[in-house]
Amino acid sequence: MNIKQRVMAAVNRKKVDKIPTAYRGIDYLTKSIYKYFGFENHNIKDYKKVLREMGADLWSDGQCPGAFSFFMPETTYPSPKDPFVKEGVYFYTLGIKARLKLIKKYNYNTIIWWDDPPLAGIDSYRDVKGFLTSKLDNYRFDRFINKSVVNAKSDFKNTGVELDCYDYENFKDSDDDIICMGSLNEPFIICSYLRGFEQFLMDLVTNKKLAEAIISEVEAFCEEFNQRELAGFGKNAGWYSMWDDVAGQDGLMFSPELFKKYFLPIYKKLIGNAKKYNQIFSWHCCGNVNDVLPLMIDAGIDVFDVVQTSAKDMSIEKIYKQYGKDVCLHGAVDVQKLLISGKPKDIEDEIKKIIDLWGDEGGIIIAPSHEALPETPIENILTIYKTVNKEMN
Repeated sequence: MNIKQRVMAAVNRKKVDKIPTAYRGIDYLTKSIYKYFGFENHNIKDYKKVLREMGADLWSDGQCPGAFSFFMPETTYPSPKDPFVKEGVYFYTLGIKARLKLIKKYNYNTIIWWDDPPLAGIDSYRDVKGFLTSKLDNYRFDRFINKSVVNAKSDFKNTGVELDCYDYENFKDSDDDIICMGSLNEPFIICSYLRGFEQFLMDLVTNKKLAEAIISEVEAFCEEFNQRELAGFGKNAGWYSMWDDVAGQDGLMFSPELFKKYFLPIYKKLIGNAKKYNQIFSWHCCGNVNDVLPLMIDAGIDVFDVVQTSAKDMSIEKIYKQYGKDVCLHGAVDVQKLLISGKPKDIEDEIKKIIDLWGDEGGIIIAPSHEALPETPIENILTIYKTVNKEMN
């Protein structure tokens, strides 16, 4: 099997020659891995060489197995003014402001989203209508660019890569890459960033009319963006991803009833639209998702991304027992504790456990559960792939 065949078999829960694997990590760790193998630059010319050195199949980002092959429409939206920054996920095009915070220990910038939410000061639901849908003409759905180019031009990463290497033509016939898409499709996250996280959660209980107005506007925007995006690029991609973190370590951030009432109908529309273009639909959510994952599986997702086994009631054994036959997993190797504090033998034992559960029947892509953190020992990362390749050779 080539890499693409292996991944497609896993997603469809069919036999694989070995369980496919993916790497994803914070830039600081990634640069350390590049240097470990003798490479200086984090760019497309070297990433497949680094994957081969690691023994991994794919390079994922925070939501899909296509860190270098994810495409999004161009935008004509103006850049934000200082101190706010242009990030690589286009939230600034919605009026959501972000700034950088330097993690001095690792000389690494992280993004703070909570500053000055654009709808924080509104009092009337009448102020919401059109706030997002009026912005739809700021995107060029006839011209799609690689997310790596967006990141390289952003204030966040500014990688300085050779941008012409990221053209769609360089990926369309590849057996090693999964072409991905799916932007601005996170209804809960967008609602909470527009209004302010805590305020929106309060609105769901104490100011329902305003919360419903915000949700309605976000729904209208997401669905129209989704339809135009798929019409423009759906025939070129094969993997549609969504990240919407509705859960924390212990469970949902709001009641399952509110999830079913307000957000599940939006997800169903987006999933249905993507399925018209034969897309694999991947849903990313951190935390304990047991209250809603069955609903998302019933709604039609193909892949559940993250699999945060350090969260409450999310052990890999329980996840396999409850969902292993119904949805493909992407992730499952804990970045919070295991990869940071564990010894290589601990990682090896965890990977063997996963192999014992899934075997060669498909249904999982083994990867760090999220972007691995800066303090993660490189040896622990490499043990993931070494173990899979040794045990399934």
